[in-house]
Amino acid sequence: MNESALEGFVKIVEMNSFSAAADALYVSQSALSQQIRTLEGQLKFELFQHVPRRVVLTPAGQDFYPQAKKILNLYQNAVKHAQAVRLNTNPPERHLMIAYAHESMRMFGYDLFALTSELCNIYSPMLKRCANRKELWRTLQKGELDLSFQLDNAEIYAYGLKFTPLFYVPEFCVPFHAPESMPLRELTLEQALEYRWMPANHMDQNFYEAALLQEGMRRGASIMPIGTAKSAQYNVSSLKFVPGIYYRRPDLSFVRVLAWNHGHRFGMVTRPDADAMVAQYIQELQRQLPPLSKKLLGMELEPIQE
Repeated sequence: MNESALEGFVKIVEMNSFSAAADALYVSQSALSQQIRTLEGQLKFELFQHVPRRVVLTPAGQDFYPQAKKILNLYQNAVKHAQAVRLNTNPPERHLMIAYAHESMRMFGYDLFALTSELCNIYSPMLKRCANRKELWRTLQKGELDLSFQLDNAEIYAYGLKFTPLFYVPEFCVPFHAPESMPLRELTLEQALEYRWMPANHMDQNFYEAALLQEGMRRGASIMPIGTAKSAQYNVSSLKFVPGIYYRRPDLSFVRVLAWNHGHRFGMVTRPDADAMVAQYIQELQRQLPPLSKKLLGMELEPIQE
């Protein structure tokens, strides 16, 4: 029995019209009529009486209609269930555990899961909060958690962990007391030197920001020491430096993008001997994530080719 013909029969009865049913099913009326004739041939009885411009069921058609709806619903539900089973033909033995210590990385994880739903069906990833960066490195080092999304930094290698890059993340400059002459959207390093720099905490732990601070000091930038009480309440045009991955705001009109070098290397941190499931997940993300960067961060990001 043809599913399309059965669906056509039910739709004709529900809409009380051959032409309306054909439109609803996106087929021509002649094609729908042929499907009904084929179905009647298989059933060995007629479904409709031949009355011009009217839909009138035969006694056999009236008896068959409620059963046809049940058959169609059963078939469609069976297909949906089988498709769900197919997606989990080889379900993982465990959840893939992703560590985070910063709230922005938790939100990044949720966005990532929403954009990679098929991978979630296969690997069943879960987010696990760590109290601080030290605990995060320790849990990865001991194999208690599988991976973490991070900016490339010295701590990764100090703990003997492996960094797998994905794409470059820009440095954002959040302006305070910005003069009207400050360019919009993008600043070169030379333009940024005109304003006081306000580094974020632990800015020197990331390779990119350490190099940026060093270059700024070499060029005579006015840099406010980390942890000092003085801040933007003093009417000095200033720039707060923030890695783009930590600025979870889709509207970039509030910040300036620093146009200096490629930016931060962003990627995944694991043990060097990560198991096959983790390695496969990483390979899939390396393939899928760069094209999704605009949805994740609101701008196209440059993939890292290594």
